[in-house]
Order: sequence, then C-alpha cells, then structure tokens
Amino acid sequence: MRTPLRSFGYKLSGYFMEYGPIEADSLDAAKAQIRQRLSVGRLPQGLQIWDLAERPLTRWRVDAAS
Repeated sequence: MRTPLRSFGYKLSGYFMEYGPIEADSLDAAKAQIRQRLSVGRLPQGLQIWDLAERPLTRWRVDAAS
C-alpha cells in the first residue's frame, strides 16, 4: 500500500518568492524533485523546504526590511 503524497514548498536563500507545490511521499523525494527542477547535483546552501500542511505557500512575501 502506498503512502499518500504530501505537498512541499521551497524557497531559495536571499529570494522572497516561494515555489511549489512539490508532490512527493517524503522530504527526501521532494529534495530529489527540486534538484531535478533546478538542474543541480546538490541543493543550494540555505534552501528552505517545508511541508505545506504545516505552512502554506506565500507567493509574494516581502521582507520587513524592504
């Protein structure tokens, strides 16, 4: 029996745009899909990945310092 797919979002360090959803059965599978989307062998340092069940995507988030 397969586990249900979960949705993940991600944000690159230094950027305000959040991307997703990534449908995957685990965090590791989501990381693999993100590596494939970005066409990189290793994920960039500072990349943030979270489960959308815990916090939904905010498409346009402007930092308070801006």
